[in-house]
Amino acid sequence: MKLSKLLEKTKALLDPKERKSKAQKKNLKHVIKKLRKQEKALLKSLENESSKDKAAKIQDQVNLAHAQRKKGLKVLKDLKKS
Repeated sequence: MKLSKLLEKTKALLDPKERKSKAQKKNLKHVIKKLRKQEKALLKSLENESSKDKAAKIQDQVNLAHAQRKKGLKVLKDLKKS
């Protein structure tokens, strides 16, 4: 490994801002994955639901999970740029 790469890695490990940013990215990815799983599970339960009232509530939850996941993806993209 070249010296420049080693210096970059060392800087990333020692710089508190960089560490915090990496931890934030990792946590955000974890939350996004959980939201995706929850959204898929809700969609499956929505297909099996016969009651219109319950289906409407489930659809609201799906919409909410989807919107939050999209917001998280946007924040993650912004974090990666900076």
